Formats: sequence, structure tokens, C-alpha cells
Amino acid sequence: MKKLLVALCASTFALVGVAAFADDSTMKPLTKMDTQEARAAREAAKAKWAKMTPEEQAATKKAAAAKNRDSWTAIEQVSSGIDYDAKMGSKDAAASKTGPAPAKGTLNTPEADKVLKQQKGQ
Repeated sequence: MKKLLVALCASTFALVGVAAFADDSTMKPLTKMDTQEARAAREAAKAKWAKMTPEEQAATKKAAAAKNRDSWTAIEQVSSGIDYDAKMGSKDAAASKTGPAPAKGTLNTPEADKVLKQQKGQ
């Protein structure tokens, strides 16, 4: 009975501790001045966008997409610790698709295993 009581107290203490650490009050709401500045910046950006030609808008979107793509690949490379080569990956994928294929109707049979071993050179 004492063990049960100790376990209950320990679990209660752990749950209360987790709840206390989970309270993240570091986010502060924007002040009225910050909100007004943000709105003014957004309106200025909208006005600048409206003045652009469709070609300029397309070029801006393309540049933003490329920048986003570059940043994600850099983040992924840093987090994985592996340098990925797309050309080598496509070669590996193509090589993995080519391989000996069993004759039709002989799949999962001893004859098919013999044929595959002969094709592999074993």
C-alpha cells in the first residue's frame, strides 16, 4: 500500500512539473505601435506589388521560391549530416529498378529461384 502511495505521489509531482514547464509565456502580444507599423509595412508591400508588371511578379515569385528551396535544402543537409547528390540518387534508383525478372508464371517457385540464381551468376 505504501508503494502505491509513493508511486501516486511521484506521478503527481511529475505531472505538475511538466505542466509548470509547459507554460510558455515568452510570447508577448504586439503593442499598438508595433501593430500599426506592421500594417503600414504590409500596405507598402501591397502597393509595391500592385505597381509591378506580371513579368516582374513572376520573377519575384520565382526568386522567392528558389530562396525557400535553397534554405530548406541547407537545413535538411545540416540536420541529417549527409551530403545528398541528386544525380547519384537518380543513378542508384535507375540501377535498382533494373534486375533479373523471373519468367511469367514461375514466380515464387523453385524453378524461378534457379533461374534467378543463374541470371545472377550464382
